[in-house]
Amino acid sequence: MSGLQEQSAAIVNDAASFDHRSDSGPLRGVVPGWYRVRMSLRGQALQEFDLPVAPQRIDELARSAPDSEALRVHAPAGRFLLFCGAGALSLAFEATLFDLLAEARYPAPRPRRARGGSFIAVLGGQRAASCYAWPPGEELVVKDATVPQAMEVGRLLARLHQLGETHPAAVADPCDAAALLARSPSGPERETLETTIRAALPPLPSGAGHGGLIPSRALFIGDRCSAVLPSGLSGSGALILDLAETAVGWMAGANRPSAALRALTSGYQALRRLLPEEKDAFFAALRFAAARDGARRLATGRSGALDALRAVDSVGELEARAAAG
Repeated sequence: MSGLQEQSAAIVNDAASFDHRSDSGPLRGVVPGWYRVRMSLRGQALQEFDLPVAPQRIDELARSAPDSEALRVHAPAGRFLLFCGAGALSLAFEATLFDLLAEARYPAPRPRRARGGSFIAVLGGQRAASCYAWPPGEELVVKDATVPQAMEVGRLLARLHQLGETHPAAVADPCDAAALLARSPSGPERETLETTIRAALPPLPSGAGHGGLIPSRALFIGDRCSAVLPSGLSGSGALILDLAETAVGWMAGANRPSAALRALTSGYQALRRLLPEEKDAFFAALRFAAARDGARRLATGRSGALDALRAVDSVGELEARAAAG
Protein backbone atom coordinates (compact mmCIF):
# COMPACT_ATOMS: atom_id res chain seq x y z
CA MET A 1 0.00 0.00 0.00
CA SER A 2 1.38 3.44 -0.94
CA GLY A 3 1.88 6.24 1.58
CA LEU A 4 -1.07 8.15 0.12
CA GLN A 5 -3.32 5.09 0.40
CA GLU A 6 -2.22 4.52 4.00
CA GLN A 7 -2.98 8.13 4.94
CA SER A 8 -6.33 8.06 3.16
CA ALA A 9 -7.22 4.79 4.88
CA ALA A 10 -6.30 6.30 8.24
CA ILE A 11 -8.71 9.20 7.67
CA VAL A 12 -11.49 6.87 6.59
CA ASN A 13 -11.12 4.29 9.33
CA ASP A 14 -10.38 6.34 12.43
CA ALA A 15 -13.06 6.93 15.04
CA ALA A 16 -15.60 9.68 14.51
CA SER A 17 -14.83 12.88 16.37
CA PHE A 18 -15.69 16.57 16.37
CA ASP A 19 -12.41 17.21 14.52
CA HIS A 20 -14.04 15.71 11.44
CA ARG A 21 -16.96 18.05 11.25
CA SER A 22 -17.76 21.07 9.13
CA ASP A 23 -20.12 23.95 9.73
CA SER A 24 -22.89 21.98 8.06
CA GLY A 25 -22.53 18.61 9.79
CA PRO A 26 -20.35 15.53 9.93
CA LEU A 27 -18.12 14.65 7.02
CA ARG A 28 -18.77 10.93 7.56
CA GLY A 29 -21.50 9.88 5.11
CA VAL A 30 -24.38 7.54 5.83
CA VAL A 31 -23.23 5.16 3.08
CA PRO A 32 -19.69 3.90 3.86
CA GLY A 33 -18.75 3.51 0.19
CA TRP A 34 -19.73 7.13 -0.57
CA TYR A 35 -17.69 8.31 2.40
CA ARG A 36 -14.61 6.31 1.44
CA VAL A 37 -14.59 7.57 -2.16
CA ARG A 38 -15.12 11.20 -1.15
CA MET A 39 -12.43 11.08 1.55
CA SER A 40 -10.00 9.31 -0.77
CA LEU A 41 -10.39 12.10 -3.35
CA ARG A 42 -9.98 14.73 -0.65
CA GLY A 43 -6.82 13.07 0.59
CA GLN A 44 -5.34 12.97 -2.90
CA ALA A 45 -6.30 16.58 -3.60
CA LEU A 46 -4.89 17.89 -0.34
CA GLN A 47 -1.61 16.08 -0.82
CA GLU A 48 -1.32 17.26 -4.44
CA PHE A 49 -1.39 20.87 -3.22
CA ASP A 50 1.01 20.23 -0.32
CA LEU A 51 -1.72 20.60 2.31
CA PRO A 52 -2.08 18.29 5.33
CA VAL A 53 -4.16 15.19 4.55
CA ALA A 54 -5.70 15.65 8.01
CA PRO A 55 -5.99 19.47 8.26
CA GLN A 56 -6.97 21.39 11.38
CA ARG A 57 -10.48 21.87 10.05
CA ILE A 58 -12.50 21.53 6.83
CA ASP A 59 -15.63 23.60 6.16
CA GLU A 60 -17.92 22.19 3.50
CA LEU A 61 -19.24 24.98 1.26
CA ALA A 62 -22.30 24.81 -0.98
CA ARG A 63 -21.77 22.25 -3.74
CA SER A 64 -22.51 23.10 -7.36
CA ALA A 65 -23.20 19.49 -8.36
CA PRO A 66 -23.73 16.14 -6.62
CA ASP A 67 -20.30 14.84 -7.67
CA SER A 68 -18.24 17.90 -6.72
CA GLU A 69 -17.10 19.53 -3.49
CA ALA A 70 -16.07 23.02 -2.44
CA LEU A 71 -14.06 23.09 0.77
CA ARG A 72 -12.45 25.73 2.99
CA VAL A 73 -9.36 24.09 4.41
CA HIS A 74 -7.77 25.40 7.61
CA ALA A 75 -4.07 24.48 7.73
CA PRO A 76 -0.98 25.79 9.55
CA ALA A 77 -0.03 27.73 6.38
CA GLY A 78 -3.41 29.50 6.31
CA ARG A 79 -6.86 28.98 4.81
CA PHE A 80 -7.43 27.59 1.33
CA LEU A 81 -10.33 27.09 -1.08
CA LEU A 82 -10.28 23.60 -2.59
CA PHE A 83 -12.50 22.37 -5.41
CA CYS A 84 -12.53 18.61 -5.69
CA GLY A 85 -14.26 16.16 -8.02
CA ALA A 86 -15.43 18.50 -10.78
CA GLY A 87 -14.42 18.25 -14.44
CA ALA A 88 -10.78 18.88 -15.24
CA LEU A 89 -11.45 21.15 -18.24
CA SER A 90 -13.71 23.53 -16.32
CA LEU A 91 -11.33 23.77 -13.35
CA ALA A 92 -8.36 24.36 -15.65
CA PHE A 93 -10.28 27.06 -17.55
CA GLU A 94 -11.17 28.77 -14.27
CA ALA A 95 -7.64 28.57 -12.88
CA THR A 96 -6.25 30.11 -16.08
CA LEU A 97 -8.85 32.88 -15.85
CA PHE A 98 -7.95 33.65 -12.24
CA ASP A 99 -4.26 33.67 -13.07
CA LEU A 100 -5.02 36.29 -15.73
CA LEU A 101 -7.06 38.29 -13.23
CA ALA A 102 -4.31 38.23 -10.60
CA GLU A 103 -1.77 39.28 -13.24
CA ALA A 104 -3.97 42.30 -14.04
CA ARG A 105 -4.10 43.28 -10.34
CA TYR A 106 -7.77 42.34 -10.12
CA PRO A 107 -8.80 41.44 -6.54
CA ALA A 108 -8.75 37.68 -7.00
CA PRO A 109 -6.55 34.89 -5.59
CA ARG A 110 -3.99 33.32 -7.91
CA PRO A 111 -4.38 29.54 -8.29
CA ARG A 112 -2.01 27.41 -6.24
CA ARG A 113 0.06 25.06 -8.38
CA ALA A 114 -0.11 21.33 -7.82
CA ARG A 115 3.00 19.23 -7.25
CA GLY A 116 3.35 18.59 -10.97
CA GLY A 117 3.46 22.34 -11.65
CA SER A 118 0.03 22.70 -13.28
CA PHE A 119 -2.96 24.74 -12.06
CA ILE A 120 -5.03 21.59 -11.44
CA ALA A 121 -4.39 18.14 -10.03
CA VAL A 122 -5.85 15.25 -12.04
CA LEU A 123 -7.13 12.64 -9.60
CA GLY A 124 -7.97 9.87 -12.04
CA GLY A 125 -10.84 9.34 -14.44
CA GLN A 126 -12.70 12.61 -14.98
CA ARG A 127 -11.87 13.86 -11.48
CA ALA A 128 -9.68 16.85 -10.75
CA ALA A 129 -8.99 19.48 -8.10
CA SER A 130 -7.92 23.11 -7.92
CA CYS A 131 -6.79 25.20 -4.97
CA TYR A 132 -6.57 28.90 -4.03
CA ALA A 133 -5.33 30.73 -0.95
CA TRP A 134 -8.30 32.20 0.92
CA PRO A 135 -7.96 36.01 0.73
CA PRO A 136 -8.80 38.55 3.46
CA GLY A 137 -12.31 39.93 3.86
CA GLU A 138 -15.72 38.92 5.14
CA GLU A 139 -18.81 37.55 3.42
CA LEU A 140 -21.84 39.85 3.48
CA VAL A 141 -25.29 39.02 4.78
CA VAL A 142 -27.44 39.68 1.71
CA LYS A 143 -30.14 41.66 3.48
CA ASP A 144 -27.47 43.96 4.95
CA ALA A 145 -25.74 44.68 1.62
CA THR A 146 -25.70 48.36 0.66
CA VAL A 147 -26.21 49.95 -2.75
CA PRO A 148 -22.49 50.89 -3.04
CA GLN A 149 -21.52 47.30 -2.27
CA ALA A 150 -23.87 45.91 -4.93
CA MET A 151 -22.58 48.44 -7.46
CA GLU A 152 -19.01 47.40 -6.65
CA VAL A 153 -19.88 43.78 -7.40
CA GLY A 154 -21.38 44.83 -10.74
CA ARG A 155 -18.28 46.79 -11.71
CA LEU A 156 -16.01 43.90 -10.78
CA LEU A 157 -18.05 41.45 -12.84
CA ALA A 158 -17.86 43.76 -15.86
CA ARG A 159 -14.10 44.10 -15.39
CA LEU A 160 -13.79 40.32 -15.17
CA HIS A 161 -15.67 39.98 -18.48
CA GLN A 162 -13.34 42.53 -20.08
CA LEU A 163 -10.20 40.79 -18.83
CA GLY A 164 -11.64 37.41 -19.80
CA GLU A 165 -11.47 38.45 -23.46
CA THR A 166 -7.77 37.50 -23.37
CA HIS A 167 -8.44 33.96 -22.13
CA PRO A 168 -6.63 31.59 -24.51
CA ALA A 169 -9.25 28.83 -24.39
CA ALA A 170 -12.98 28.15 -24.40
CA VAL A 171 -14.94 25.40 -22.68
CA ALA A 172 -18.62 24.62 -22.53
CA ASP A 173 -20.71 25.97 -19.67
CA PRO A 174 -20.24 23.30 -16.95
CA CYS A 175 -23.73 23.71 -15.47
CA ASP A 176 -26.24 21.52 -17.32
CA ALA A 177 -29.46 22.42 -15.51
CA ALA A 178 -31.53 19.80 -17.31
CA ALA A 179 -29.10 17.06 -16.27
CA LEU A 180 -29.16 18.28 -12.67
CA LEU A 181 -32.95 18.15 -12.61
CA ALA A 182 -32.87 14.64 -14.04
CA ARG A 183 -30.92 13.62 -10.92
CA SER A 184 -33.33 15.42 -8.58
CA PRO A 185 -36.38 14.03 -6.78
CA SER A 186 -39.65 14.53 -8.64
CA GLY A 187 -42.25 16.94 -7.31
CA PRO A 188 -43.82 20.38 -7.82
CA GLU A 189 -40.52 22.24 -7.42
CA ARG A 190 -38.84 20.19 -10.13
CA GLU A 191 -41.80 20.66 -12.48
CA THR A 192 -41.73 24.44 -12.00
CA LEU A 193 -37.99 24.59 -12.66
CA GLU A 194 -38.22 22.35 -15.72
CA THR A 195 -40.78 24.67 -17.31
CA THR A 196 -38.39 27.62 -17.03
CA ILE A 197 -35.28 25.72 -18.10
CA ARG A 198 -36.97 24.40 -21.25
CA ALA A 199 -37.36 28.03 -22.41
CA ALA A 200 -33.78 28.25 -23.71
CA LEU A 201 -32.08 31.59 -24.32
CA PRO A 202 -31.34 32.85 -27.86
CA PRO A 203 -27.71 33.11 -29.07
CA LEU A 204 -26.11 36.07 -27.26
CA PRO A 205 -22.61 37.66 -26.98
CA SER A 206 -20.43 35.22 -25.08
CA GLY A 207 -17.05 35.03 -23.40
CA ALA A 208 -15.30 33.83 -20.26
CA GLY A 209 -17.70 34.00 -17.31
CA HIS A 210 -17.28 33.78 -13.58
CA GLY A 211 -20.12 31.33 -12.91
CA GLY A 212 -22.08 33.72 -10.68
CA LEU A 213 -20.48 36.35 -8.44
CA ILE A 214 -22.99 35.68 -5.66
CA PRO A 215 -22.56 36.93 -2.06
CA SER A 216 -20.64 33.86 -0.88
CA ARG A 217 -18.01 34.54 -3.57
CA ALA A 218 -17.39 38.22 -2.79
CA LEU A 219 -15.42 39.18 0.32
CA PHE A 220 -15.63 42.72 1.67
CA ILE A 221 -13.70 45.07 3.89
CA GLY A 222 -16.19 47.85 4.48
CA ASP A 223 -17.74 48.96 1.17
CA ARG A 224 -14.70 47.73 -0.75
CA CYS A 225 -14.78 44.26 -2.27
CA SER A 226 -11.43 42.89 -1.15
CA ALA A 227 -11.59 39.63 -3.10
CA VAL A 228 -13.59 37.73 -5.70
CA LEU A 229 -13.52 33.98 -5.11
CA PRO A 230 -13.73 31.43 -7.94
CA SER A 231 -17.01 29.55 -8.29
CA GLY A 232 -15.90 26.17 -9.59
CA LEU A 233 -18.36 26.87 -12.44
CA SER A 234 -16.43 29.11 -14.82
CA GLY A 235 -16.83 28.50 -18.52
CA SER A 236 -17.59 30.10 -21.86
CA GLY A 237 -21.13 31.32 -22.22
CA ALA A 238 -23.50 34.25 -22.60
CA LEU A 239 -22.18 37.20 -20.60
CA ILE A 240 -25.72 38.38 -19.82
CA LEU A 241 -26.39 34.99 -18.19
CA ASP A 242 -23.34 35.45 -15.96
CA LEU A 243 -24.69 38.87 -14.98
CA ALA A 244 -28.10 37.28 -14.34
CA GLU A 245 -26.55 34.52 -12.18
CA THR A 246 -24.83 37.22 -10.15
CA ALA A 247 -27.93 39.40 -9.85
CA VAL A 248 -30.11 36.48 -8.76
CA GLY A 249 -27.69 35.72 -5.93
CA TRP A 250 -28.01 39.26 -4.59
CA MET A 251 -31.78 39.50 -5.14
CA ALA A 252 -32.76 36.31 -3.29
CA GLY A 253 -32.93 37.21 0.40
CA ALA A 254 -32.59 40.96 -0.17
CA ASN A 255 -35.00 43.30 1.56
CA ARG A 256 -35.63 45.02 -1.78
CA PRO A 257 -34.76 42.71 -4.69
CA SER A 258 -35.47 45.44 -7.26
CA ALA A 259 -33.00 47.82 -5.60
CA ALA A 260 -30.33 45.11 -5.52
CA LEU A 261 -30.93 44.41 -9.23
CA ARG A 262 -30.73 48.09 -10.21
CA ALA A 263 -27.57 48.74 -8.19
CA LEU A 264 -25.71 45.72 -9.49
CA THR A 265 -26.73 46.29 -13.12
CA SER A 266 -25.86 49.98 -12.86
CA GLY A 267 -22.39 49.13 -11.57
CA TYR A 268 -21.92 46.62 -14.38
CA GLN A 269 -22.92 49.06 -17.10
CA ALA A 270 -20.54 51.68 -15.75
CA LEU A 271 -17.83 49.58 -17.42
CA ARG A 272 -19.63 47.44 -19.99
CA ARG A 273 -22.82 48.61 -21.64
CA LEU A 274 -25.36 45.93 -22.46
CA LEU A 275 -26.12 45.45 -26.13
CA PRO A 276 -29.75 45.80 -27.34
CA GLU A 277 -30.16 42.04 -27.71
CA GLU A 278 -28.82 41.52 -24.17
CA LYS A 279 -31.30 44.04 -22.76
CA ASP A 280 -34.16 42.30 -24.57
CA ALA A 281 -33.14 38.93 -23.12
CA PHE A 282 -32.34 40.14 -19.59
CA PHE A 283 -35.57 39.08 -17.87
CA ALA A 284 -35.50 35.68 -19.56
CA ALA A 285 -31.85 35.32 -18.47
CA LEU A 286 -32.78 36.20 -14.88
CA ARG A 287 -35.52 33.52 -14.82
CA PHE A 288 -33.20 30.96 -16.43
CA ALA A 289 -30.43 31.76 -13.94
CA ALA A 290 -32.89 31.46 -11.05
CA ALA A 291 -34.06 28.08 -12.34
CA ARG A 292 -30.46 26.87 -12.63
CA ASP A 293 -29.86 27.90 -9.03
CA GLY A 294 -32.93 25.91 -8.04
CA ALA A 295 -31.75 22.88 -10.04
CA ARG A 296 -28.39 22.95 -8.23
CA ARG A 297 -30.16 23.15 -4.89
CA LEU A 298 -32.48 20.25 -5.66
CA ALA A 299 -29.69 18.06 -7.01
CA THR A 300 -27.48 18.65 -3.94
CA GLY A 301 -30.26 18.33 -1.36
CA ARG A 302 -30.40 21.98 -0.32
CA SER A 303 -33.58 23.88 0.51
CA GLY A 304 -35.00 26.99 -1.17
CA ALA A 305 -35.12 25.65 -4.73
CA LEU A 306 -37.72 28.23 -5.78
CA ASP A 307 -36.51 31.22 -3.71
CA ALA A 308 -34.50 32.80 -6.53
CA LEU A 309 -37.27 32.32 -9.08
CA ARG A 310 -39.79 33.94 -6.72
CA ALA A 311 -37.45 36.90 -6.20
CA VAL A 312 -37.13 37.43 -9.96
CA ASP A 313 -40.87 37.15 -10.54
CA SER A 314 -41.55 39.56 -7.69
CA VAL A 315 -39.50 42.18 -9.56
CA GLY A 316 -41.14 41.52 -12.90
CA GLU A 317 -40.17 42.06 -16.52
CA LEU A 318 -40.81 45.81 -16.64
CA GLU A 319 -38.48 46.48 -13.70
CA ALA A 320 -35.85 44.17 -15.18
CA ARG A 321 -35.99 46.10 -18.47
CA ALA A 322 -35.69 49.38 -16.60
CA ALA A 323 -32.65 48.07 -14.68
CA ALA A 324 -31.03 47.03 -17.96
CA GLY A 325 -31.49 50.58 -19.27
